[in-house]
Amino acid sequence: MDYSGLLGPDRYDLAVTLAKQYHLDPSQVLFGYLQVVSQVTGGPNAAQADLHEPQVRAAINQEFDHFLKQRH
Repeated sequence: MDYSGLLGPDRYDLAVTLAKQYHLDPSQVLFGYLQVVSQVTGGPNAAQADLHEPQVRAAINQEFDHFLKQRH
């Protein structure tokens, strides 16, 4: 799944949907996504990472999916 909608204007609606699915609070979903984005794009090799690049987006989606499933 592409979770990049969590950075867009409808992020709260998506967070609520995911929160219900994974038995979390919407704020946990949003904060978790921002943490994952920061981890994936904030390393020394990824300082210039573009969130629109397919590889970066795929890495973020994979890590966030793991985040959701470990809390489920």
